[in-house]
Amino acid sequence: MLPDLDSFAAITDEPEPEVAAAGHDRTIINIRPEHLDAWLSPDPANLAALYAIFDDKRHPYYEHELAA
Repeated sequence: MLPDLDSFAAITDEPEPEVAAAGHDRTIINIRPEHLDAWLSPDPANLAALYAIFDDKRHPYYEHELAA
């Protein structure tokens, strides 16, 4: 029996403006909840559907403050 493998991947894109202003050059793509099933069970014959999920990403506003 193989041991459990706990891992994840973060797919990033160009940063949102406020993220770039804080000095970061990438932002994690925020997938809409309605796309989760398609993302977790993709159709290997339809990669365009996965790219469409990226095009329909959410654009939250990020805030930051200095910790020290």
